[in-house]
Amino acid sequence: MDLITEFPLGDDIAVTLLVLGVLAVAALVAGAVVPSRLRRDEDAPEMDDGLGRSLGRQLTAAGSLILWVGLPALVLLYLVPGSTDDRILRSAMMLVGLLLGPFAAWRGLAVQLSALGLDTERRPALISRLGALAVTGALAVAILPIVLVVWFLHASGSSALLALAAGAAISALAIRVTSAPLDTAAAAATVLVGTDEHEIGADDEDNLGMPHLRASRMFRRGAGLSADLVALTSAAAALGILLGVPVLAGEGILVVLLALGVAMLAAGVVAVVPHLGSAGHERGALRLGGLVPAVLGGVGMVVAAALWLPSAYKELRFAQVGMENFTDPAVAGPEPLPRAQLEPQIEQAVADMGQWIETTDETRDASAFLDVLTLYTVSPSTVVAASLGLGVLAALAAVLLLDRTGHRTGGTVLRAARTSRTGGALGVTSALGSTALIAAGALALVIVIAGVISVLSAGVPTLALALLAQAGLGALVVAVAYAGSLMAPSLVDRPGIERGLRDAASGAATGPRAAMLLAGVLTALAALWPVVNALQTAARATTVWEDRALHALSPASLPVLAGVGLGVLTVLLVTSCLLDGARRLGAEAVVETRAAMLEKRSGVNLDDLPEMVRRAVLPALVVVVLMPLVAGFGLGPAALPGLVVGVVLSAAALGLWTLGAGSTLANASTVIGQGRYGGPGSWGHSGALGGAVLTGTLRAAIGSVALPLVLVTSLLAALVVSSVVGMATDGTNVFLRWGIAVVALVIALTCWVVSATATEVDLEDGEGEISKPLFARAEEGPEDTLDAMDWESEGESSRQVTVPARKSARSKRGARRAAAEKDSGRDSEG
Repeated sequence: MDLITEFPLGDDIAVTLLVLGVLAVAALVAGAVVPSRLRRDEDAPEMDDGLGRSLGRQLTAAGSLILWVGLPALVLLYLVPGSTDDRILRSAMMLVGLLLGPFAAWRGLAVQLSALGLDTERRPALISRLGALAVTGALAVAILPIVLVVWFLHASGSSALLALAAGAAISALAIRVTSAPLDTAAAAATVLVGTDEHEIGADDEDNLGMPHLRASRMFRRGAGLSADLVALTSAAAALGILLGVPVLAGEGILVVLLALGVAMLAAGVVAVVPHLGSAGHERGALRLGGLVPAVLGGVGMVVAAALWLPSAYKELRFAQVGMENFTDPAVAGPEPLPRAQLEPQIEQAVADMGQWIETTDETRDASAFLDVLTLYTVSPSTVVAASLGLGVLAALAAVLLLDRTGHRTGGTVLRAARTSRTGGALGVTSALGSTALIAAGALALVIVIAGVISVLSAGVPTLALALLAQAGLGALVVAVAYAGSLMAPSLVDRPGIERGLRDAASGAATGPRAAMLLAGVLTALAALWPVVNALQTAARATTVWEDRALHALSPASLPVLAGVGLGVLTVLLVTSCLLDGARRLGAEAVVETRAAMLEKRSGVNLDDLPEMVRRAVLPALVVVVLMPLVAGFGLGPAALPGLVVGVVLSAAALGLWTLGAGSTLANASTVIGQGRYGGPGSWGHSGALGGAVLTGTLRAAIGSVALPLVLVTSLLAALVVSSVVGMATDGTNVFLRWGIAVVALVIALTCWVVSATATEVDLEDGEGEISKPLFARAEEGPEDTLDAMDWESEGESSRQVTVPARKSARSKRGARRAAAEKDSGRDSEG
């Protein structure tokens, strides 16, 4: 028991760490044992060896990108100022983070592969169990190193956790940018060629692109989701401890551990909540299966924080984290003073706060003095519980808002389906218009949270950003509580499942993914504190313009505005790179699939696409990693906060928008394919299919990438700010600093040129007879008849039999269009 009673942070934190460690190990063991014990039919059609190889190639492509970009980033992190021990520890933790992403991705794929071969009757009952298994496993991968770092390093391990989170975020971003063009290629081969051109269902075995579409979906829903959860969990924990300890002392660590424990329990509770409903109520049962753990976890976390934390600020455990003395000269003077000695005077000063406000100015020392006085008026239990509750409520609201885009009989989806009858462009316009409003509502939740937290924090910036990080933890609890909804599309959105359950599960993951993005936005915004604090505490520069570029953080500061613009530019560059990669790989997949259909092959070979995708998406990853260097050394240190704000807000807006639009058009095309608004083969179906591929490409290029994108930018900015500030104040030549920014730009430009000059499929009209069947509609015979062969029989005269050919739906559409054009021509002549 001495291990617990002598723990420096307190026995309750020691017990919490041990419980978290046990839960994490149990989740990892269950993830290794349960899938292997599922009874499966090894001869089932879905048990395809080629699927495993395809997923392995995609994961290998992502792993190579992680090495190419992550290892140089690790070396750069080693150059950030600090002691040798700190540098080694930071670099080692970033390396661990880089490895956690692929490991979590592999584990997420293993859980999904374990569901293959299960009877269709058993799959609905396993939604909750396998969902809980996947999500708790991803949480465990992130929580286990966090527990070890806090146990051995205590409050001083926040910088190591920040490096761990940065490595995990880079891995998640590499996995997401790898999957984006592959998603488009698979959808183009399956939907554009198989379904739209040849009227073969996307799930039909005769559709040659179906295996590739299934692989891309599994990679996105398994590997990508698991890597995102690891990055988000580690970032929220790192920033929660980094920001929480300076203002909440030991309770800053306790709140983070409490939230992580509740997240594990909420995701585990999902396993015992059945996701089954009676006929016609499947969607309600699926939503209730996530709402119940979310509400229970959120309420339990808020109540525990309110009861566990002290109500008086002076009762926080300052001594356990090395804060027993006031060290800020603005409060203690030239020498540190014990808190017990100054607290009576602070309580007296708080009684007449107005007098102190009138006699102080806006300098940093005066602001720091007022912040300390204000903190002693705050009730830690109240503000922490309120911030966690805000995160829970905002995440629930985001789930409900984005859930509308996945409801196949809801107004948003049906409106897009109806409008598609007038053309694909108008159908896409309808979906984009509706989901833009939904995205605005979801983003407004961040603004509401910021406003309420500014009141709760009583105007103290450090406390406000710490509460913002804790609100992100509250949103994380809600997101993981919908583990069943996150896994449902992979399990039951397949042939052979009842239509009601398939419709309910089709867009069930959109809302929880929006909640995850909301949690990531709150966490990334909280990373502004280490950046701004480093700028405010920096020494003065040697010239006026350099000093202004270092300390001027007002909205009128040009470096800040330039940083915001650079953040928006970063998001647009990433989107442009991924869309161009999607264009290249999609065109390659379409041509190859058309050739396979013409040659009547049994399958289409797209094995080279994972190799091509690495070259196509490398610039996107490099741009994100290097932009903090460009902003800090090229525009000035004050541009770093602007960069974080620009990336976070623009990526959040576009991400929420494209998540909703992709879900809306995908469901609209399914609604038409099921027989409404013209049914399969109609003009509306063709337009909706094209719109689904378009919005699906946008969702893959920015909606899925937005979460790791904002985390990488904010975490790297927080890690490199000390190096940027140090070189700006230690007399380093300005041309050397600009040279670092120029070298970063040259590296990014080189990667962009290498990617842009890669070979791609030839779509020009120069192939003669080859290009005609690949790039044109099949010509129809003038008579639409088939002449049967002649045969003779003894004693009978032979005759020729004419058999009318059956016209396809597309042929009928062409005939109707020709007749309409003929009639309109006659009318014009008349």
